[in-house]
Amino acid sequence: MKTIKAALVAGLFLSAYPALAEDKPKLNRNDPNAVRCRQLEVTGSLVRKERICKTNAEWRAISEQQNRDADDIISRNRAGMNPNG
Repeated sequence: MKTIKAALVAGLFLSAYPALAEDKPKLNRNDPNAVRCRQLEVTGSLVRKERICKTNAEWRAISEQQNRDADDIISRNRAGMNPNG
């Protein structure tokens, strides 16, 4: 019953002050400035996960850098210039 009263009071408050209900306009999910959070597994733990939040543009930049690094390792390995082996 208390939650219903709280929701009713909150609804009345926001309807009386519509400017507070409109914090920011909703971003398109694919917008480069939209924030996305991902659950990443923690190395060395079987169950622990870490929540990382970044913008779509930041996630894209990370992915592109990882792809460049992987291509670099593959091309060095093909050329026989692998410093680790």
